[in-house]
Amino acid sequence: MTDRQNRRQGSPITVGDVQGVGITIGHGSPAAVTQWSPSRTEAVELLDELIRRLAVTQDSFEDRADLIESAEKARSELAAPSPRWPVVRGLLGGVEAGVTGVASLADAVDKIQALITHLAR
Repeated sequence: MTDRQNRRQGSPITVGDVQGVGITIGHGSPAAVTQWSPSRTEAVELLDELIRRLAVTQDSFEDRADLIESAEKARSELAAPSPRWPVVRGLLGGVEAGVTGVASLADAVDKIQALITHLAR
């Protein structure tokens, strides 16, 4: 009997030892898996901290609201099931350009970007 005939007749599927994440067996079986690595969780936490620091910093930024908005968008994109890494990098690049005069904030953005580079491989 062919595989096509087996499917039409409802033959059972026999498998061996199956291991992994998001495995489905059977015709039309769907799977959706979102895995968070420790680095991804850390990047989200660092973005949260950066957003808080941008909101309360005493340093003067003409476009503080825009910087916060960009950081929030980067955080949302990073938290998505399938982040668009170029979008995250572009948003962080804009934040980095806006905070270059403040070493502690620039260092925070650099650390996040390093994690993003690692994650996007």
